[in-house]
Amino acid sequence: MASRRAVLLLGALIVAACGCSSVGNVHTTDSQQPLALTTEEAQKAHTDGLALYNQQPRGLASVSTAARLLEQAARTLRDDYDAQWQAAQALAFLAENETREEFRKEAARRGVVLARQARALKTDGVEGCYWYALNVGLLADVDRSYGLSAVGEMETALKRAIELDERYDLAGPPRILGILHLRTPPPPTSVGSSRKGLRLLQHAVELFPDYPENYLYLAEALRDNDRADEAKEALRKVLEAKPWPDQQFESQQWKTEALKLRDRLDKP
Repeated sequence: MASRRAVLLLGALIVAACGCSSVGNVHTTDSQQPLALTTEEAQKAHTDGLALYNQQPRGLASVSTAARLLEQAARTLRDDYDAQWQAAQALAFLAENETREEFRKEAARRGVVLARQARALKTDGVEGCYWYALNVGLLADVDRSYGLSAVGEMETALKRAIELDERYDLAGPPRILGILHLRTPPPPTSVGSSRKGLRLLQHAVELFPDYPENYLYLAEALRDNDRADEAKEALRKVLEAKPWPDQQFESQQWKTEALKLRDRLDKP
């Protein structure tokens, strides 16, 4: 199973759910894509890129190089499902953690295209659905014009991911769908529902009760459902957890976010 990125930046995503750009129109031009390699070169780039992405702790410099190698491989190995979604996974990390807005936007756009290709290659593959949803969300986070389109695309992809394998990425599909419900307006504007979000995040914790990130977002859901004491208990689990072995960089970010949320809960 692929390890993954730091805390999602869905915090500001689609809060207003505004905008009219369509995610379906997202594409990359040949000038934006890495040069194609020979098959042998592409296979080596894929192996090297994946190894670099999985090095701990992750950082922008190493993942940038990994993403470049994985994209090169994916551009040549167009019929290789794993090559497509693994490149999209690395791009999601950059789209989330880059500080330069245009770099974030371009990484997310390329991630959307690669994950879309993965979904086309394997309709019953959870990875393609999952990384498509994440890149769509990260694109909408940096470009709010995709808001309404992004919500629908994410919800559909995540529901499909839950059907295929709800345990993928340590309960990633229900976790991210839960966040989506927490952070979007309620109908008729969008799909938001604090109760649905809470149920999904409780389920994520049931599936992986030792995984700190699940508790971080469960705490947010509990807060939104006026259960502050339970939220603080969930945050305690995050703050006391040891770094997750293959997500060391991410683990520190979870603790930072947990402290921020705890401070907000402590304010009268």
